[in-house]
This record gives sequence, C-alpha cells and structure tokens, in this order.
Amino acid sequence: MPRLHFLRRSINRLLILLALSVAGTSTAQAAEMCNETSFVIELASGWPIEGGVALQGWERIRPGECTTVAQSVYLDDDQPIFYYAKTSSAYLGGVREWRGNVPLCVDEVDFEVVANTRCAALGLASRDFMIREGSERDRTVLVEPSDFGTRSNEAGLQRLLQSAGYAIGTIDGYAGPGTRRAVSRFLSDSELSSRPSDETLIDALEARALARNASSGLTICNASNYDISTALGHRLGDTWESRGWWRLHGGECARMIATRLETASTYYYAERINAGERRALIGGEEIFCSAPSRFLAEDRIRCADRGYAETLFRRISEPVDGGVHITLDDRDFESVSSE
Repeated sequence: MPRLHFLRRSINRLLILLALSVAGTSTAQAAEMCNETSFVIELASGWPIEGGVALQGWERIRPGECTTVAQSVYLDDDQPIFYYAKTSSAYLGGVREWRGNVPLCVDEVDFEVVANTRCAALGLASRDFMIREGSERDRTVLVEPSDFGTRSNEAGLQRLLQSAGYAIGTIDGYAGPGTRRAVSRFLSDSELSSRPSDETLIDALEARALARNASSGLTICNASNYDISTALGHRLGDTWESRGWWRLHGGECARMIATRLETASTYYYAERINAGERRALIGGEEIFCSAPSRFLAEDRIRCADRGYAETLFRRISEPVDGGVHITLDDRDFESVSSE
C-alpha cells in the first residue's frame, strides 16, 4: 500500500507539471494570500486543468504574513482559484476553517494531486473550498471576527503564548506588559538569552504548543465509507449537557473537545448517513437527550417531555496524557441484512 500511495503521488505530480508546461506563455502575475488572523494558517489551493483540478497543500502562513500562491495561474486568463484554509492544530478550541461550498480533495500531509470530487477513491479527504474569480484573485485576505488587521502579528504571538500554557489576559494585538512578561517566561523556559525575530518566536511557540496540545481533548475520526454526524454528552458543573451535530466526511477527523480530559466522564454518539438514511451507533450505555437537527439539551431526564429523543451514548475510554482518540468505522453502526 505505501508503494501504491507513492506511485499515485508521483503520477499526480507529473500530471501537474505537464499541465503547467503547456499553459499559456504570457507572464504569470502572482496571486497574493494575506493572513490577518491571530492563527498560523495552513492553506490548500487549486485551479482547473484538463482532466480535473490541480490541488496542492499545505502552505504555512504566519499571522501578519502575505505570500504568493497559485503561481501557475495566469491572472490575465479566466481561471478561477480555489482556496481552503485551516488553523494549525497547535491551538486549543479545535481547528478553525476558512472555506466555501466547492468540494475538492486534500490529504492530511503535504500533497500535490490532480483530482475531481471522487476523493475517497483516491484515498483523500474532501473539504469545501472557496472560489476566487476575476479581480478577486489578485489578493485574498483571511480575517476573523476580531479583525486585527496590522495587529495580527502581535495577536498571533499572544494566542500562541496562551496555547503554549502562558498566562495571557486578552488577545488584542497590543504588546502590553502582560505579553512581554509571558514572552520573557517562555524565553527563560527555552533557555534563550535574547528575544529572536517575531518569525522565529512564532515558530518556537507553535512547536511548544503542538507538543503540549497534540494529544489533548477528544478527537473522533470517521473511518467509515459514509459521512457521520456526532454528538457529545458531558457534565458542566452540576448539570449534564448533550449537544450535536458535528458532521465528518469519510476519512476526516475532528477534535470535538480541545481542553485536557482528566476523567472518562464524557460520552459520545454518532449516526452514519447514506442518501438521507441514518444508522445509529451501537454499544451505547447511557441515556442522553438528542434531536434530529442541531441541538443543545440540558440534563438527561424527561427527554420526551421536552421534545427530545432518548439516545444511548457511549462512554469514552480513560484519557491518556489528557486525551482520547476514537475511530469509528462501518462496524460501529447498525446494519441491515442487505449490507
């Protein structure tokens, strides 16, 4: 299988190079992607060619940086550019996405492929890309609700300090005394005598946060042949709460809880979805309230009286290093005799 995977990559890379070699002879004008968020971004891009879409990723963009992307697209032509962006997995709170509504293929690791929408057949995952056309292609800016703008670099340092375990009061993009103290503590812990450049500091903080948070929380992976929707049940203070749904495509993983787990007091449920038909997770042991559409239900009693269904959730295993990783495949769901 690894040899086949390597061969597939080699063929796809060759197809991209061949497609680019026969492109127009005019000078390419580079499209620009700017990161004005407080996150390190991983970017995938694509553009149409004969036989499919040339796709590549992941390009890492620090907070406050701009970079040229999709350099093979000639902006004088009508070729659209497709983008999908996600945050580095260094952060607490799960992965954030910048996406659209065009489903295209990505890999978990760096990739270059020519593909269409049949991602599963290529061993790839599907993500919804945004599309940029016409003059929109010249410059694309990724933002977040706080709209840090020119303060995104400092906000990025603050967020990584927080994710690496250093106390930060507010992520606001202003280098106040609290931020300076946190940087000093990080430099001391890292046995660095002087502050490096912002780029080097961001890289070092991201590495520290990745090491600290990579295994934290609850991650659920979908290894089935269909999409699944997942729900969680856990205690908040003195009250039980259940909520859903998070949809996972085949081959996709999501960190459902990003904070460290100390005990196995969290429960989960899922349904496999195929052409509108839903198959329930088997092996559930504790009743929680649920609903067919997105829901948030407090408490676990009198579900029917409150308009909810009674659903059996599974309990997670004991956390290891603050985290639990669950993989669901077709055997985890109800089946019928025709399957």
